[in-house]
Amino acid sequence: MRDLTLILTVTWPLALLLIGLGYRSARLQHVTQRRLYKMGSVSATMSGRQTPFNLFGAIRQNWSQGQNAAALKLRMSEYILLMALGFVLPGVVGFLFRGIFGGVILGFVGVGGVLIYFRMKKQHFLRLAEQNLPDFLRGISGALRAGTSLTQAMALVAKETPDPLGAEISRVLRRESFGFSLEQTLDELTMRIPSKDLALAVMVINIQREIGGSLADILDNIVGTIVARQRLAQEVRALTAQGRMSGWVLTALPFFLGLAIWFLNPHYMSPLFHTTIGMIMIGAALTSVAIGGFVINRLVRAPEL
Repeated sequence: MRDLTLILTVTWPLALLLIGLGYRSARLQHVTQRRLYKMGSVSATMSGRQTPFNLFGAIRQNWSQGQNAAALKLRMSEYILLMALGFVLPGVVGFLFRGIFGGVILGFVGVGGVLIYFRMKKQHFLRLAEQNLPDFLRGISGALRAGTSLTQAMALVAKETPDPLGAEISRVLRRESFGFSLEQTLDELTMRIPSKDLALAVMVINIQREIGGSLADILDNIVGTIVARQRLAQEVRALTAQGRMSGWVLTALPFFLGLAIWFLNPHYMSPLFHTTIGMIMIGAALTSVAIGGFVINRLVRAPEL
């Protein structure tokens, strides 16, 4: 009974937090969509009336237009299924060895592992897109100087651009052929590839389409800026690699070591959970690890990254 109470105490605030974040994200998107309807940037419904707010529909739409769908190549239902399997499979193993409490702990460890894997995959996706961005912009600049339009230049260069950037640009052009404006599809591209360099290039393209000017010259200047920023980011990342790895190891080691000892010899760890001194030590350890991890993260983190 005590283990069940502890489990509920830990899980219900997390569930409420996730529900609140999902509702807030979906609500903000609905407000933005409603403003676009009023401005005439997005077509209204078939009846000419605004659609009522649909939480799950807005979440699905936000998912399809975000980085998760682009980098992971997963539907939202598939993502939820993988997260559930990441909790259930280790949870069953933990339940067989250490009961409900062990099952919940290993379940959260499994979910954390799945999240870390997805995050690494998204970072790899973003890094590849940023590496190919300067060559893509150079290609557009050269095509514009040859006399092609912006859409034609993007179509020509996208065929020679490696994935994932080439595939995402091709997606932009397909959506434009379906009736979406170029500005809207480029803004969606910055959501699927959340890169500061790409956002800068998209902003310049949108401004140039409104006020005019030589887009080829502007893109050449943007390419120089992007290359310099990427070179600086690589240097900072190389200089702070040891510090970042130390931060990860020092933050994760106490949890994994404590979990391993608890599974191997639970009686050895029982005084920490059943005595007042032990609970105080756990609170002090968690506070120290959180403060240390935050300080190390701030020391090795740079605004350029």
